[in-house]
Amino acid sequence: LLTRLEEGETAVRLTEVEAYAGVHDRACHAYGGRCTRRTAPMFAEGGTLYIYVCYGLHTMLNFVTGPAGDPCAVLVRAGEPLWGLPLMRQRRKNAPLARLTVGPGALTQALGISRSWSGQSLFSHPYLFLLEDGYTPPKIARAPRIGVDYAGPDAFHPWRYYIEGSPFVSHPPRLHKKSPISSGNLASLQLPKTS
Repeated sequence: LLTRLEEGETAVRLTEVEAYAGVHDRACHAYGGRCTRRTAPMFAEGGTLYIYVCYGLHTMLNFVTGPAGDPCAVLVRAGEPLWGLPLMRQRRKNAPLARLTVGPGALTQALGISRSWSGQSLFSHPYLFLLEDGYTPPKIARAPRIGVDYAGPDAFHPWRYYIEGSPFVSHPPRLHKKSPISSGNLASLQLPKTS
């Protein structure tokens, strides 16, 4: 993931993302078909950027993944810094390397991603580029998403994907003690219905 702005280029290799499954996913901003001014980009076609501010502090970058009207998205949680380190450190007020691009708010700050880009297409964006660098991760691991305890049973879906063993992951894997995953009862998990 690369940004090219007037002040310079910065890039990371994505190491951690979370999937949100649209209107049937209680953890998704579009749950129940909720379309507001903020969430409207989620209802656009795949490749649209959905960027919002969390807790009034952190800018969160999502890529819409479904067809128009099906508000599924992927939240970008972390990345491994590849280049533009001095500029990333300046933007992040000299955060240590281990925390420089780890966590969705830290990542967007390091890359200079702007909330004003929400609703724009990744495919024709003038400043943000998703590139293939030929890297094949040794193993992609799965875990429940972070910070969605309010989502009832949907909080337990293992829809957080990360490069296993990467030091650039926001939280080590953890399982809620009442999770069907930690109890081994995976059959009780219900995937959201698709339209």
